[in-house]
Amino acid sequence: AFVGAYHQNRGLMGSNGLVPAREYMDQLKAKFDSPTEGFLSHPTLFWFVDSSLEDWHLDATAILGSTLSFVVVLGLDSWVVMAALWLLDFSIVTVAEGNSFYAYGWESQLLETGFLAIWLCDLPTFRRRRNASASSSAPSLPVLWLFRWLCARISIGAGLIKLRGGECWQNKTCLYYHFETQPIPSPMSFVFHFLPKAALRSAVDLDFFVQLYSIWLVLLPGYNWYMTNLRRLGGFIQAGFMVNILLSGNFAFLNHVTIIPALACLDDDCYPCWLKNRVHQHHRTRSPGHTKFLRIFIDLCLMGLIGMLSMPVVANLLQIGGKHQVMNQSFGSFKLVNTYGAFGSVGEARYEPIISVSNDGKAWKELQLPCKPGDVKRRPCFCAPYHYRLDWNIWFIGFKPHQSMLQRRERWMFELIQKILVSDAHNIQGDERPWLALLDPSSADLLQQENVKYAKVEIYRYRMQDPLWAIAFKWLRAEEVIWWNREFEEFLISPVQVMHNGNLAYANV
Repeated sequence: AFVGAYHQNRGLMGSNGLVPAREYMDQLKAKFDSPTEGFLSHPTLFWFVDSSLEDWHLDATAILGSTLSFVVVLGLDSWVVMAALWLLDFSIVTVAEGNSFYAYGWESQLLETGFLAIWLCDLPTFRRRRNASASSSAPSLPVLWLFRWLCARISIGAGLIKLRGGECWQNKTCLYYHFETQPIPSPMSFVFHFLPKAALRSAVDLDFFVQLYSIWLVLLPGYNWYMTNLRRLGGFIQAGFMVNILLSGNFAFLNHVTIIPALACLDDDCYPCWLKNRVHQHHRTRSPGHTKFLRIFIDLCLMGLIGMLSMPVVANLLQIGGKHQVMNQSFGSFKLVNTYGAFGSVGEARYEPIISVSNDGKAWKELQLPCKPGDVKRRPCFCAPYHYRLDWNIWFIGFKPHQSMLQRRERWMFELIQKILVSDAHNIQGDERPWLALLDPSSADLLQQENVKYAKVEIYRYRMQDPLWAIAFKWLRAEEVIWWNREFEEFLISPVQVMHNGNLAYANV
């Protein structure tokens, strides 16, 4: 998340980005009387910066977050480090509320998971897992239960939104289209899409089995050997299902972060001896009396807080009060407990917005994004858990009516077109066009070398050409490989140019 923020945030919401976050942050600061009041309503560390939000603030936040994350991976963890990571990520998500680039359910899920991770650490000191002389207490059992509760809410929410959503889930036909129409297909999507329809129908049954029926196993108490093993089985089912989805396409870090709470169902005996022996070189000890009392007090407060905040979430899942279930909804400014869900409805056709540019209005060159379908001969990419945010956002424009999505959720497209047309390839410095980093390198190079006068956006219907095994045979025989076939659907934005006043206007070409 932080690495992606460093590489993309300047282009998305920097001062020269598509939707500058500075304007949104300035509006928030004008709305509240004090930074503390603003922080409690919209948590971000940028409240305590005297000046307006600058690009280097975004960069510094991402770099610090990446550094601390790497430190945790190396084995140095602490509640201080985990709290800092939570605040840094929250700071980015909050300032992005003025645009749609961070409007994804897994942003809240990462924040909720990060908040719980704070309380897994020893209080209040650092520890080094690889230092044999160091010691740590066992993870807090109540916090592990809160992770299991998070795992249950994620799965139940996803299952219920499907059960109550598009008819294709009841008809068991959603997976006929899902692998072709998902945001960023991978090469493996070309395997799943061409599976026999009987297998795809059975996969819908598997989806409901995992998300609605077997999920209750993760909440079983470990009173005896049988109950413990059933809970372990529940954890393996949830984690394994996420691995299966991960293989079928690129879903940013959604699947990876969903595996984390499922791991709370797996105790040490679930892991091979060689791994346990390596980890247990770091011996656990009992906490001193005063620390144990503090631990119990914190656990009770935390469970009470999460229990209270879970009430509207449960009401949402049960549709109490006659209200429809809402997915990916937060019920508090700190996003401590949220509702989740994905793909309640599945489109039956893939429509791709394709941006083209021209110098004369006759010869057009298409611009490519890093991973979304464009050139029908370009191999789909493996990019998860990295999140190409522009690739994801442009996918929403593919929903009909296309103009509705363009005019409401994805108005950044007009800003991108205008920036493309007003850019002087020879006189503008690279840091004045950070949005170029959001494009495929070949398209960024094209715009850096040429000045373009016209631009247009067309909608094409895309279909997968062949299954992966057929494509592999063609590649082995050195034949031309075509991944997609496509047909023109409509103009999303007819050819436009920039007038002398800097505004876009339709071009007579």
